[in-house]
Amino acid sequence: MPAIVDADTVIAARLRFPHPGGIGGMATESADARRCRQDGDGRAEAKPVLAQAIVRRNMWWSAGVGLLPLPLVETAAITAIQLKLIRELADLYGVPFRDGLAKPIVASLIGGLGSVALGKIAGYGVARAIPVIGVPIAAGSISLFAAGITYAVGRIFTTHFEQGGTLRDFDPEKVRECFQAEFGKGVQKASSAMTGGAAPAL
Repeated sequence: MPAIVDADTVIAARLRFPHPGGIGGMATESADARRCRQDGDGRAEAKPVLAQAIVRRNMWWSAGVGLLPLPLVETAAITAIQLKLIRELADLYGVPFRDGLAKPIVASLIGGLGSVALGKIAGYGVARAIPVIGVPIAAGSISLFAAGITYAVGRIFTTHFEQGGTLRDFDPEKVRECFQAEFGKGVQKASSAMTGGAAPAL
């Protein structure tokens, strides 16, 4: 299996993301899943590594989309990326995927972040209306939050699928605290890679 290069800093700094094939449509077997399937005896060891690559790739896609100054388009695109992420992980672990099952789970997980975090995300959206400085400040912060949420979604579903779970037996309430913790880690990772500084307070 080709080595997975840790290029987070380079990707984030340049914001040159590969074309996200499959967003908004039904995906076929992903390249990551095919690579894992073809690994034979090394398959079990390959899955966590490939899952991590899937999570990070989609995390940076969300960060890039979060920079768009178009709230409605931005929200729809980030949601599509998160569903694409879950679909790719499900494909990797051989779990059936359905948009209708995944969407409410993602909504419930995000809703569990709490009123403070969600209020700040909404506040950054309103900040776009501030002349000159509002757009870059809001876009940067929303980009970090989008990356953090996508990272958390990926980490939670990776663990769930590794343990043999499916979309049908996923319980958002049982992973709420873990999701909040992973969200914080994701924001910090994105902040460190993109700006080299501390993340905004949650």
